[in-house]
Amino acid sequence: MKIDNNCCNICSFNEFELIKDKLRDDRVKYKVYKCKECSHVQLVPKPTAQEDKEFYDKNLQDKSRGKDIDYNKLVANNFFDTTRHVELIKQLCPDANCKILDIGTGYGFFVTELHNQGYKNILGIEPSIQRREIACKYSPAMVIDFDLDNPSKDIGKFNVITLFHVLEHMAEPIMFLRTIKKFMNPNGVFICEVPNENELLLDTCKSYNDFYWIRAHLNYFNEKTLLACFKKAEYDNVQIKYQQRYGLLNLCNWLIVGKPQIDCPVFEVDGEYKKTENFYKQQVESEGKSDALIAIARV
Repeated sequence: MKIDNNCCNICSFNEFELIKDKLRDDRVKYKVYKCKECSHVQLVPKPTAQEDKEFYDKNLQDKSRGKDIDYNKLVANNFFDTTRHVELIKQLCPDANCKILDIGTGYGFFVTELHNQGYKNILGIEPSIQRREIACKYSPAMVIDFDLDNPSKDIGKFNVITLFHVLEHMAEPIMFLRTIKKFMNPNGVFICEVPNENELLLDTCKSYNDFYWIRAHLNYFNEKTLLACFKKAEYDNVQIKYQQRYGLLNLCNWLIVGKPQIDCPVFEVDGEYKKTENFYKQQVESEGKSDALIAIARV
């Protein structure tokens, strides 16, 4: 079907197939469609720039999920991802003197831990007023409000740029990736993580499928569409890795209870079940059915 004044965020085609007619946090205005030309999945209609600004200024993404803004609780709930991302930086760029830009810093957990690990030349960008204020209160790293498209000052160029679960929020993902490229040093590394639209649980659990689609995510990528986005943004050297974040307890919780672990999410288990946990994660990653994708681009 054609939808007036809407086109694919990747290929600009204007014929779509309906994927989901109701979002978890919006039952009327927005729906999820798949492009009939390139198979990219996205939100329709596309929110305006002003609508998105108000959405993030008011931190409605967390509030619509019923999250309490309890800093210490959020630190604990995000510890697994924070540690995982810091370890990835240490593997790809062990030089603690390198310049790092984190776009979409949120509450600042990642930049804080990077600083604690010896990386001092860090800059975070966070558009949400509430998230930025909290990050500035607790983090030793600098976190600012900065428009990459209309820079108000020269922030320089960076050896490493990170974009963790941000690209799916962008109305113009190709233009955004092109803009990021302007802030990278030669031989720089760009790390971009997004949810994987092909994840196993999405296809096998109706409760999870009903929960998954949200107003904040304007794009839903799989390996093919993520690579297409980078290619159109003129990145030539891109590697895609499958990453399973949530573990067996999350899987069982969804299949048995049909609800998310909002208060205390469990990403992994230790002890006697560690081998089973690892097997599960490795299996879904090997099949391309993990819950996240990581694009590592070098320029």
